[in-house]
Formats: sequence, C-alpha cells, structure tokens
Amino acid sequence: MVKIYLNGLKVRWQLYGFGKHFFVWLFIEPAYKAFTFTTLFLDKIFYPQYQNIKVKKPIFIIGHPRSGTTFLHKMLGHSEEAVKFKMWHIKIPSLFGRILVRPLINRLRRKGATELLPKETGHSVDLDKAEEEEILLTNIYDTQFVSGAILGFGDREYPEMQWCDQQPDKARFRATNFLKGCFQRQILATGKHQIIAQMHFSTHRIKTLMEAFPDAKFIYIVRNPHQVVPSFFSLQHKAIDFRWGLKPIPERLITRYNKRRYQAMIDLYRYFYDLQINREISEERVMVTHYDTLNSDLESTINKIIEFTGMSASDEMKGKIAVQAAKQKDYKPEHKTMSLEVFGITREQIDKDFSFVFENYGLDKWHKLQGNG
Repeated sequence: MVKIYLNGLKVRWQLYGFGKHFFVWLFIEPAYKAFTFTTLFLDKIFYPQYQNIKVKKPIFIIGHPRSGTTFLHKMLGHSEEAVKFKMWHIKIPSLFGRILVRPLINRLRRKGATELLPKETGHSVDLDKAEEEEILLTNIYDTQFVSGAILGFGDREYPEMQWCDQQPDKARFRATNFLKGCFQRQILATGKHQIIAQMHFSTHRIKTLMEAFPDAKFIYIVRNPHQVVPSFFSLQHKAIDFRWGLKPIPERLITRYNKRRYQAMIDLYRYFYDLQINREISEERVMVTHYDTLNSDLESTINKIIEFTGMSASDEMKGKIAVQAAKQKDYKPEHKTMSLEVFGITREQIDKDFSFVFENYGLDKWHKLQGNG
C-alpha cells in the first residue's frame, strides 16, 4: 500500500504540480488511512460480536461497468433483507469510525452538500445513497477504481489491481478477508442478512470470491461492447475532469491512459469468457444474463435471478419491480455519451477486438446494429 500511495503522490505532482491535489494526497490521504485502520481495529474492542456473524449466501453482481450492474443492484436492493452500503459507509467502513464521523455527515445533510458526483457525468454519487461495494476495496488500494483514476496516468501499470485471481494467496485473500469484515460489520449495523454486492471489476476476482464465499452466487451481465465502450469512457473522462481536471494533463498521457483502459475492458470480457469456455466456473453458481433482456423483460429476468439465488422476495419488492418494468419502455439516459473518436477508438476496432464476445453471446456487430436502427 505504501508504494501505491507514493506513486499516487508522484503522479499528482507530475500532473498538477504543488497544488491542491498534491497536498490533499500528501496530508489528507495518509490521515484518512490512519483513521480508517485505527477505527477498524477499535471495532474488535467495541463491537467484537461482528466477528462471529456468518456471511451466508452472498450474491455478487459482476460484468463490465456500464453493463447494467448498477441497475440490477438497485432492483435486487428492494429486498427487505438486502444489506445496503451508503457511500459514506463505504468510505468509513468502521462502526466505531462512523460514530465519530456521523456529526459531519448530518451537517452535510442539512446543508444539502452530500453529492460527490453529479448525474451529468453518467453516474450520480451521493454520500447518503447506496453505492457499489467494489469501492470498499479502495480502502486497501486493491481495485481498478484506484488504477483507473489519476494513478492510471502515471508510467507504471498495476496488474495486481486487475489480475486479482493470479496474485499470491496472501494478497488475493487479503482483499476477500477485508470484504468479509466489511460485510459482517454492515450486517450488524443494519440488522439485515442478505449481501448483494455490486463488484464489476472483481470479475477478475471471481475464483477467489468463490473460494472465500463457497455458498455465493454470481450474476454476470453481458452488454454489447458497442454500447459499453463509449459509455464507460464518457463516464471515466467526465468523472476525472469533474474531480481533478483533464486540461492540465498532456495529450500523450491521455492517449496512453485511453489505450490502457481500452485493453483493460477487453481483458475483463476475455477473462470471464475464458473461464466459461474452459468450464472453470460452475453453471450452478454463475448465471449469465444479457443487458437487453434485463432492460426489455425486467420482471421475468428478476424472477429467474430470484429463483437462481434463492433470495427472498416480498410482494412489496415484486410490486416495485413491476412499476420499474413499466417505466423501462420510456427510459432515456440523463447524460450524453461522448463520441468514440474523442478516445481514439473506431467501431471497426471494437468489432475486431471483441469478436469473441459478439460470437459467444449472440450480440450484433456494428453494421447489424446500424441496420436494426
């Protein structure tokens, strides 16, 4: 973690000089990490009972970001037993730490200042709203949320944050042990028991998750790369620009960053595909569903997921799903997707690089999509 922190400091100095971003990382980040791990330790003293809680039959939603993972996470979150993490819970995973931070959160609520990322970027983030559990791993610098942010503009690449299943046992189980501890704490805090974790980048961690949570079920959502690639790049660029600013970053570094992220997208699709083709993951534990099916036949898809996972579904949950299904026909994105040309990618390139996805999952290449339109 120390090496990653120091690299982050170096990259911020190279991109922005001795400004706000550098000094936040120099002073605030280590103080935040010290607070996080100190209070996590104090949980063992003040809330020791969390360690005895069993994480039973967790559900992991995987697949590339912008494939409908957030939408499915929200739909399944209507379950009365769903354990939800608000964004500030994710940033403060310690139960003891939350006691100390809660007055600040309450003050931000009163001021209406809990928004971290506006919906115009493509994904609204609010301290007081449920968020994806993959972000928990930013606390230990073990997710592409870290390597795909400012750190991704540096010279070094971070395969250890991507190829999680290929890491030494000590490293890969450190992440799942940390996740388990966070799940246990949140079960204690909420009084709920059903973990439904949105872990898209942890598609690369699926084998480790299977070992760490032997009764877990996985929902893999596949969406046409022609839709995912521009949507994901738009979100990445808009989010980075909103938080730190893209203008100071040299064009050559942006170009290199785009190439790295594009290859990482191919790698994520390819990794699951290879596991599936080589029968390294069991159909009894992994359900594959298509984004288009989720979008066009929501109720039926959710019912299949409920049956597959064995999760409980009340009449109230089913009613909310039915209401959402009726709205799906008129759904229109609230954000604009940037042109692929901005990122130096062509439709022909996507057709070629993701050919295994189109062929295996019966998805249309660009010329067919154009014809269907």
